[in-house]
Amino acid sequence: MPSPIRVHEKALAHLSRGLYRSPASALRELVSNAWDANARAVSIGTNYPKFFQLSVEDNGDGFTHDQFKELMEGGIGNSLKRPINKKLIRGRKVIGRLGIGMLGIAQICGGFTVTSKTKNGKGFRARIRLYDLLGKRIDQNRSPKIVDVGTYEFEEVDLESIKPGTLILADDIHPTFTKAFQESLEFEKFEEPPQDWKKAIEITKKVRSLQELGDYWRLLWELSASCPIPYVSPDALPRGLARADYKRLTKYDFSVVVDGIQISKPVSLSGNPAGYTYKRIKPQKLTIFGNQLSFHGYLLIQEALSLRPDELRGILIRIKDVAIGYYDPSMLDYRYNEGPRSRWLTGEIFVDDGLEDALNIDRDSFNRFHPEFRALQAYVHSVLHQDIFREVYKQIEIRTKARAKKRTSERRARLAQTFSSVVGSPVRLSRRPVSDKEQPRADVKKHDGEMILRLPPSDTLKTKKSQRDLASAIMGAFEVALQQPDSGAQRERFRELLLGILAKWQ
Repeated sequence: MPSPIRVHEKALAHLSRGLYRSPASALRELVSNAWDANARAVSIGTNYPKFFQLSVEDNGDGFTHDQFKELMEGGIGNSLKRPINKKLIRGRKVIGRLGIGMLGIAQICGGFTVTSKTKNGKGFRARIRLYDLLGKRIDQNRSPKIVDVGTYEFEEVDLESIKPGTLILADDIHPTFTKAFQESLEFEKFEEPPQDWKKAIEITKKVRSLQELGDYWRLLWELSASCPIPYVSPDALPRGLARADYKRLTKYDFSVVVDGIQISKPVSLSGNPAGYTYKRIKPQKLTIFGNQLSFHGYLLIQEALSLRPDELRGILIRIKDVAIGYYDPSMLDYRYNEGPRSRWLTGEIFVDDGLEDALNIDRDSFNRFHPEFRALQAYVHSVLHQDIFREVYKQIEIRTKARAKKRTSERRARLAQTFSSVVGSPVRLSRRPVSDKEQPRADVKKHDGEMILRLPPSDTLKTKKSQRDLASAIMGAFEVALQQPDSGAQRERFRELLLGILAKWQ
């Protein structure tokens, strides 16, 4: 008879100290908690520029003394955050599942205070201390069930003096976090983040990587990319790609403020001279082994221009409007090599239903062999290969031909000016037809005091493609020089024309 496989609680306890790959990922989970608590606003304070303290405050539903106690005494990883009848304001969908987000802040600090108050005035304050050398302590714990990761203690609080909602105040910040953020303010390219987030986005677009600006800027940018907040404007993306989602996200009435800066998604693309190729992904509904997967989004290429910063490159998947990790430059393991064009692409996939079972516990990555992820991956890759990059190559060919035509026209104008200047009378250029039986050459005719110089078509000259226009011009110079009465004058005229042509050739 088959026997059950059991996973010890030690596994979850270990995860609680290393669950998220960056401070922004840990804070994202606290923001998601606030969303689930019907908060309308979340305020994050980093104690900039000292970084000795960290706070996350929301104006949501709050929770009670007993609810917190239940969470601390075995509810973490075992909580039911998503009951069937759970209702959030303004049509929001519940984000959290296991209730482990609060411990994510353990990567930043060794202890913190939680103060919470419900709408009806119930609440508490508690101090949480997380053990040092937690991994070793967990391994030594022989309990078959419960694993201690720290302690908590309720403190006295005047509930009349606090507002409804929840405040997490971390004051035992790890020195490594503080030092790294302080040092980042000394980076060569560091700039004081402006209060206007639109201006902040423009600063990030000037650097190749956010690391040039430092860890503080990376924290701001990653939070703005990952939280369920609107774009900076309905026209943040070309062709109105962001308008519908901007309207939907604005309807949720949810804002995130970091050190006084109200952040929005860090995407703002416009004004590229070469234009944009895009694919609006209309709502898709797939059935994968009986489960529903629905999503929408966009894929966008900024033609002939790499995206800045690099962190904006690739495809970002959102579940319930929360980013799972960050932009994936591999484009979900896209198997075709598109060369530099892959650095022009960005996109977002909003998963409305499904894919959650493919999430790894860190909510920063996926099991890439989960059938729902594979179905989404196959769809995206098909759009990339059949629509996006195919259209990009067409646009490249169109731009190449247009540039060549413009370059030829400009060269002919400069060439006519050079000939006219040397000859001392108007020179008009035209093409000389070439039959299959003759070698291409230039010739000169005169009409009403004007010299007509007929040049051979460039594509008839047997030389490198890049040199054909120049070869045609030199052949014309030779024919014009032959119009002089003697060999000495011919050589001198040819020398003047050749040097003139080369001086202005581009």
